[in-house]
Amino acid sequence: MKIMTGKVIDVAGWDVAAVIAEQRGLILFDLWSPTCAPCRALAPILDDLAADFVDELRICKVNVAVDEAIAKPFAARTLPTLALYRDGVEIDRVVGLKSRGHLTAWLESHL
Repeated sequence: MKIMTGKVIDVAGWDVAAVIAEQRGLILFDLWSPTCAPCRALAPILDDLAADFVDELRICKVNVAVDEAIAKPFAARTLPTLALYRDGVEIDRVVGLKSRGHLTAWLESHL
């Protein structure tokens, strides 16, 4: 399953383990909930980052309130949580609302 770049993809109902295993390169999972104000504030930043890193990164949203089975393997205790994977392996994680500049520098450090 190839995930498109350039926009944030909602993976509700997907087999996230298969996405992680099959996807090559960087993939960022945004673990969020619609009741989480910092999560809602982060959404437009992630939209911008998806466009900025169109050739290097795929961004997927995981709504933990709707799909607990998908979210469970990520073991996120705080929202929002951003889990960064490369070639099927988690390489880093950021917890909480961060600025666009902070996230840009964080992602660039993994390119």
